[in-house]
Amino acid sequence: MAARTTLALLPFLLLPTSLLAELRNWRSSDGAKTLSAEFISRDDTSITLRNAAGRVLTFSLEKLHVDDKKFIESSYPHRPAVNEAPPAGNAFDTLEFGDDRETVEAKLMESQIVECSVEESFFGRTGLNGVFKTKNTIGGLHCYLYFDWTPGGNLREVTLQTESQQALEYRGRMRSNWGELVDLLNKLYGRPVSEAPYPERKDLQEGLMLASHLWRTDEGHSVLLGTGQEHEGYTVNVRFTTKRLNPIPISAPGQ
Repeated sequence: MAARTTLALLPFLLLPTSLLAELRNWRSSDGAKTLSAEFISRDDTSITLRNAAGRVLTFSLEKLHVDDKKFIESSYPHRPAVNEAPPAGNAFDTLEFGDDRETVEAKLMESQIVECSVEESFFGRTGLNGVFKTKNTIGGLHCYLYFDWTPGGNLREVTLQTESQQALEYRGRMRSNWGELVDLLNKLYGRPVSEAPYPERKDLQEGLMLASHLWRTDEGHSVLLGTGQEHEGYTVNVRFTTKRLNPIPISAPGQ
């Protein structure tokens, strides 16, 4: 069984790639930026691509141009499984994939690793995303928890995301946080099936997560580590997902 995250060891979504996959130019929602990459997978809210250098990129469908969203819906429609059984297995801390929101909320309130970051009187109105954070910092930064659910309301993904940082911290506290997470996740899950150096800031685009590491748990679930950009801020992200990701070669800079 996959090791559980403990206080001492605390610290996107790929399907098999078609052999005929081709690079395509994707545009940002405002049409100002383009990205040449091949389609890997999508779910109801996000898309995963691979660029010419082999880097895995995951971001919200809302970041795509309307024409690209139409292309996705016509070429790769999302069809949730009917009566899909809830996922199972350890997610993060005491959370289990398949837990409903009430169970997740109760476990988080009792956790020794995370704490609620808002006034309790506002808790019910805010939802769970961004409400809980790690009690201790990792590489000098707290990580906030975000969640994704099945259509039936069961937990299928947990993301740890650092506080948004300015560009000057990208090579400072953010890299320290990333390095500590690499070490901790190696202790929890063993050697990653895919790994690359710390992502270059110049390679990031707004709303995009650039993965550097992929681990697979004993239960067949996957853990992704990478960095992302939102507006002028930058984050380190760890994604615990029920999807079984296929290892994809990730080129080092300059290759």
